[in-house]
Amino acid sequence: MSEKKILFVTAAKNLARMFWNAEGERKAKQYGFNVVVPAFDADLTNPDWTSQLADYDAIITTWGSPVCTEEFLKSAPKAKVIGHCAGSVAAVVDESTYNTDVHVTTSNPVMAEAVAEWSLMATILAQRNLTKYAMLRKNERMNWPETGNMHDIKKMTIGIWGMGDTTRHLLKMLAPLRPGRILIASNHSSAEDLAALGAEKATLEEVLAQADVFHCLVGVSKENYHRLGEKEFALLKDGATFVNGGRARLAQEEPLLKVLQSGRISAILDVFYQEPLPDDSPFYQLDNVILTPHNAGYTGRDRFLPFLLDEFNRFFHGEPMQSEITKKRFLTMTNERLR
Repeated sequence: MSEKKILFVTAAKNLARMFWNAEGERKAKQYGFNVVVPAFDADLTNPDWTSQLADYDAIITTWGSPVCTEEFLKSAPKAKVIGHCAGSVAAVVDESTYNTDVHVTTSNPVMAEAVAEWSLMATILAQRNLTKYAMLRKNERMNWPETGNMHDIKKMTIGIWGMGDTTRHLLKMLAPLRPGRILIASNHSSAEDLAALGAEKATLEEVLAQADVFHCLVGVSKENYHRLGEKEFALLKDGATFVNGGRARLAQEEPLLKVLQSGRISAILDVFYQEPLPDDSPFYQLDNVILTPHNAGYTGRDRFLPFLLDEFNRFFHGEPMQSEITKKRFLTMTNERLR
């Protein structure tokens, strides 16, 4: 196979240096790829990518990359594959992309595994109710009267909204713990498919009402945007834990804040309407909430680009890619442009 030229279309030096690493260089050499990273040494100001694309066989995108529309791809007649060095591809392709013969893949499986690890951690923190009795900061004391305030995971119901890569990883991680029940609300998975994974299919309302721990892991679409409001939060039972490691805009902020301020439920949150979370955010005042700074998917980022090079190698050898995003799948993925 002749050398393949690949262009990383990011204008941000920090992203170029984060993703283009020694493992990427090793794989590029192994596969005979010439990967060009224009932003490796300095941030680019308003780059004209269309004037650079003609000679490239593949394109790598990431956060902030241009949308590879049908029109954009006319400037890249040799390019037959796009690899997104992040999760959802909805920010870098649109429906017109699928009018071309260009294939799309993503490192989402790598990111999803990291988010699943965070979700597992959140599940166990909720199950153990750790913040009620643990010494977490200097000058705090262990709260002995609260030491029994925890749950047996084998009697708990874990609720999950969404059935994507993150949920699949999470189900595998939960299996050895043998939770009492796992309920999943998904429009795209059958009851038989979920049963094979050790879960039960249910409506969103059923999952909300029965879950001891409720995970938001569905993509943000027009259907799901702001889907959780006052009515939905009222369905959560007293003492439940609401966990959002997906996207903030799955839930309406004010109703969420209101139910948390009531003390009726707890929450573990990694995503917020405004990031970084402002210093005066009322979420900081709540002692029934654990906050993390949108880093659930951070671990494993050094594997994003090497994963894409593996995908490109499969593609150029006529083999199926492991994470190809079809148009049908694209239409279900989180759309970052929904604000």
